[in-house]
Amino acid sequence: MYKLSILATTDTHSHVSLYDYFMGSYLEENGLILAGSKIDAIRKSNQSEGKITVVVDNGDILQGNILADYAADKHPDIHPAIHLMNEIQYDVSTFGNHEFNYGLDYLQQTISKAEFPFVNCNVKYVNGDYVGTPYTMFEREFPDGEKVMIGVTGVVPEQILKWDEGHLNGKVIVEDMYQSLYQYTHQMKTQGADIVIALMHTGLDQEKLDDFEGAENAVYKLAQIDAIDAFVFGHTHQVFPGPDYAAVPNADISKGKLFNAFGVQPVCFASHLGEIELTLQKTTDGFEVVDGNCKVHTLKESNIEINEAYVKANQAAHDSVLEYINQPIGHSDQHIESYFAQIGVSRAAQIVAQAGKESFLQLVERDNLKVAHLISTSAPIKAGRDGVNDYIDIEAGPLTLKDAINIYRFPNIMSVVQVSGRVLKEWVEWSVSCFNTIDKSLILKDNKSTAPGFPSYNMDIFYELTYGIDLTVQARYSNTGELISDSNRVHNLQYGGQAVTDDKMYTVITNDYRTNFCPILKDESVVKLQIEPLEVRQCIIDYIKHSDLNFELKRPFYFMQDGVYRFKSSPEGVRHIQEGITATTAYDGDYLIYEVNTNKQ
Repeated sequence: MYKLSILATTDTHSHVSLYDYFMGSYLEENGLILAGSKIDAIRKSNQSEGKITVVVDNGDILQGNILADYAADKHPDIHPAIHLMNEIQYDVSTFGNHEFNYGLDYLQQTISKAEFPFVNCNVKYVNGDYVGTPYTMFEREFPDGEKVMIGVTGVVPEQILKWDEGHLNGKVIVEDMYQSLYQYTHQMKTQGADIVIALMHTGLDQEKLDDFEGAENAVYKLAQIDAIDAFVFGHTHQVFPGPDYAAVPNADISKGKLFNAFGVQPVCFASHLGEIELTLQKTTDGFEVVDGNCKVHTLKESNIEINEAYVKANQAAHDSVLEYINQPIGHSDQHIESYFAQIGVSRAAQIVAQAGKESFLQLVERDNLKVAHLISTSAPIKAGRDGVNDYIDIEAGPLTLKDAINIYRFPNIMSVVQVSGRVLKEWVEWSVSCFNTIDKSLILKDNKSTAPGFPSYNMDIFYELTYGIDLTVQARYSNTGELISDSNRVHNLQYGGQAVTDDKMYTVITNDYRTNFCPILKDESVVKLQIEPLEVRQCIIDYIKHSDLNFELKRPFYFMQDGVYRFKSSPEGVRHIQEGITATTAYDGDYLIYEVNTNKQ
């Protein structure tokens, strides 16, 4: 028997260094230096055992942390993440949705320095040319001289046309993931590929296993393509094989098998490394898979000898990033955090809303815009979705560019819409669908991108409104804004002390991700104002430079049923406890369980 080992990362989001730029300290928990060192060790072991090693990445490389922001702003000769992937000797990568965040020119300039192909078979320019390489095939030789042909292709969700409409509209077409993947995996088999690997930058939505057309998270359908031998998926920052997927039909989480293919989902940030080991048998026609086993390595728990060559290769970029992020931009007398942003108050979340409002009001005055009933919004972006350290915690004192990036991690553009009270109520209903019903053990749904979770970045907080939430009724919307119930949770919705009425118009400040993605805002009555493009983060930088951050904290919503409700957050939150919130001694993994007593708020 022959062995093929596929090592995979996904959603690295430019995490490279063994350093936490927000905390300002050495950290051996994630990043390509850590993952690359683990890859070296496995590759060396595989070689001694006669196994072939293939190293792949599943996309979302170019955006997502300070190093990515530095690269997008300063345009170094080679992107630091691509540089490290070259050093590690990746064999192939694919596009994630965030590869398109800075536009197609930036994408092409960046990947042109990669010493490995970027494969994708469902994104084309309007002239029919592929943005990446539709597939790649290469041969590897076993110690006895036998050669195996390996083919790799990849797909990304069609929703990139919504998420990055400003960069992609009229420039690319995005074809159906299933149809494209089916075509090219079978084509590679026809052309002699013994083993076909599919890089799927999409997740597995357990509540939509049989509803695939146009789905964002379509792994369950894609894995059924018979030409696929192995696959890597991602996008939702979860782990497969693992307990998250224990209830999925046709999934064997002991082996990492879904239907007849073997797969991994190695979380994000190069904090984990996926490993698919296929057992191959030589036949008269080539090789076939007879068995396999998959696992995901948690790198902070692995005994890894760091390859200092990777540290040296990244040193110049690391030093440049430190210089870049330490640019002073202002001062705060107050601590800025997000530990309780979905339940209590958060200066971090409120800064985003107030910064947007200030910048927009300057445009209103300059351009003599006619607006009424202005509402500023913000979503708790860093609220634990990507681990127990995924919170904002900025001490009082001088503020630098690093802190603005910490407060708002995405390269979004401000978007302003005029909506009727009818649409506004539906928008608020979607936002409060992040809460469980009163009978559940935790009041907040898991901060995950796939159902039954609800990502905190889809929970808008409307600071000029007040509204009550009835926790005895089911959520009206799914995590993606799909109507799932005729229930109504939102009561006493008011603006300036007056009831929000269906026919009155309101002007809401948000971002392009929300207006491009949220189905509620596709209502034909919604008007998107044409304004000068403003980056949300630049609004925050300008606000910090010129404004007093000693504002009164607000929580515009309240629970209509008084009681004690449990939720989870970082244990570090105990240092910044709020009125009505207490810490328990219970944990959910690394997260501490807190209680909020609405009788005391």
